[in-house]
Amino acid sequence: MIFLYITCKDVDEAKKIGHALIKSKAAGCVNIAPITSVYPEDGEVKEVTEASLIVKTIDSKVQQVENIVRELHSYKIPCMASFALFRLNREYKDWLMSCVA
Repeated sequence: MIFLYITCKDVDEAKKIGHALIKSKAAGCVNIAPITSVYPEDGEVKEVTEASLIVKTIDSKVQQVENIVRELHSYKIPCMASFALFRLNREYKDWLMSCVA
């Protein structure tokens, strides 16, 4: 199983992307949460409210997830970071595999 962490401009955009990922079977589950991001821009420190997605999928679907995000995302350079898991309970793994098959 792979987790992808993706930031979005707001919860509405995150929901739009999340629904597209599930409908296309690119992901089995998407968690959405509001976040505060702090970053440099034009010599200033910016603080904005965004939303984060944690996309639960499998390795063979990561490129499909990235393609869908690029198509629907409003940012020129969205953050898409993946994390491989070392351990996952068998029941959840089986369920996830059935969702993305």
